[in-house]
Amino acid sequence: MEEEAAVSRDVVYCQRCGHALDQREIEHRLRPYCPGCGYVVFLDPKLAAVVLALLNGRLVLVRRGIEPAMGRWSFPSGYVDRGEVVEDAARREVKEETGLDARLDRFIGLYSMSGSPVVLAVYSATIVGGEMNAGHEVTDVLTFAPDELPPLPFPHDYEILADWRDLP
Repeated sequence: MEEEAAVSRDVVYCQRCGHALDQREIEHRLRPYCPGCGYVVFLDPKLAAVVLALLNGRLVLVRRGIEPAMGRWSFPSGYVDRGEVVEDAARREVKEETGLDARLDRFIGLYSMSGSPVVLAVYSATIVGGEMNAGHEVTDVLTFAPDELPPLPFPHDYEILADWRDLP
């Protein structure tokens, strides 16, 4: 239950009545609870789309211009907006970060970690158009041979890469 408490530390006031929240065990988890109105805060996960995109047999990577992992090379990725179709978010993130148009080929999988609110929906894609340009959250865009990638920054990156390589 300590992990659930860590995820909810930033939620301190009730969104219904403004009262300071307490923590209470509800449905076998420690959750933010409002003693003023009885509202229970059920924190939703934050969904991010990640794309392993090929351009002429090479993976498109972006150099991150924001934290976390600023300055490191990573797969094009970003959060899915509420109400947005996940596949549309994946294509949008590729376009925003690289200037390239992607055709999603396969769903690779979902990746999550205990204690983290972020869930990754990962796709493989082929670049079908556009012009390579770094978007506002990245400082550079390059392609790399799949067997000559720079060190990747995030916990699931190598698992994602292995699953991508194992696709039929």
